[in-house]
Amino acid sequence: MTWSYSRLGRVWSSVSNYGLSAGLQDALARWSRHRLHIAQDVLGDYSWVLNEDRPATLRTPATGPLRINWLVPNVSEASGGFFNVIRAIYHLERWGHQHRIYVVGKSTLNGAQATKLVRKYYFPIKAEVELFKGTVANSDALVATLWRTAYAARALGNTARKFYFVQDLEHLFYPEGSLGEFTKQTYRWGFHGITAGRWIADVLQTEFGMECSAFGFSYDREIYSPHGARRLADGKKRVLFYARATTERRGFELGILALSLVAKKMQETEFVLVGFPPRSIQLPFAAIFPGTLTIPELAALYRSCSVALVLSLTNLSLLPVELMACGCAVVSNSGPNVEWLLSDETTQLANPTPEALADAILALLSNEQLRSRKAAAGLALAQRTDWASEIKTIESAFYRGLNAPFPDKHNV
Repeated sequence: MTWSYSRLGRVWSSVSNYGLSAGLQDALARWSRHRLHIAQDVLGDYSWVLNEDRPATLRTPATGPLRINWLVPNVSEASGGFFNVIRAIYHLERWGHQHRIYVVGKSTLNGAQATKLVRKYYFPIKAEVELFKGTVANSDALVATLWRTAYAARALGNTARKFYFVQDLEHLFYPEGSLGEFTKQTYRWGFHGITAGRWIADVLQTEFGMECSAFGFSYDREIYSPHGARRLADGKKRVLFYARATTERRGFELGILALSLVAKKMQETEFVLVGFPPRSIQLPFAAIFPGTLTIPELAALYRSCSVALVLSLTNLSLLPVELMACGCAVVSNSGPNVEWLLSDETTQLANPTPEALADAILALLSNEQLRSRKAAAGLALAQRTDWASEIKTIESAFYRGLNAPFPDKHNV
């Protein structure tokens, strides 16, 4: 069997949705159906799509903190989307809200192991992680966090309102077909959307009629800052590329072609590829693969770079803000999925073609005044953001969805 990066991307999507074991089984089943013409147990694999729709039946709380249940697909040591969920829980707990976390689907960890992992690698939350077995405790808010978990939420009625924590438009992760349609259906069920950025909210409201509240991005001020060494000792210019070869929406091939054009024009440029460095790859330029770094090491790497190329062909990632917080000038593709946060003032935006992106990088590398201006504007943008404020927006979204009065004070 010959695997391409696009196939690996689809495998990764399955693993992200269902966990390692179930995700590999799903990917193999779909590959078998299309390539080997082997019969697939559709009902056995996707019976949860037929979950009965049970409306919320509990009364809206009159006042006070909320009981919030979260449905998550899996728990792992490194997941940006899951990190955002746990960050929200951590802050909301400080304001008196109570949480339960349920893992939907097969898991290699039991509840106690998953709880220990979350507290070690994410935040020291009070909430415990449990394996979903078809039922959950009564809640004021039941939150789906991925399209697969929305099907589980659909079948649960013991809550006052159902919510959908949407960090990207997941139907865009799939080619036109069953999985894309299964995903789109989740947007039509009347859940209140809490979206990572305004672009997702606009699409869901316009195309699916979904009521949404949007929150923004920020960064960890204890880790990301512009303080530290800014240049290489030998004076070389360094370009960082967020190279996620297994994640199609991060434009791996597009970025590599753009960097190849930069390398032809400025041969002394050093390229650093972070994200998912493949074991064997042929590049048209020399590059450094730093491998697995701690978050402080990653921040130090960002500070050492002249320019960073970060592509987002669906929703924006947190990476541009974290790079800006370290004083690094950012190049990104243009589009409403990016420009809900980034602009020509703070970022060197370009059309998503190799030539346009290469020109954007070269403009910054060859013009120190321009690079410094973009870096300063990006840093100012990052410093205007604050995670506590954004999670206060998430808290407000829960009360808005419940049509309940927002509390005036918090026990912070």
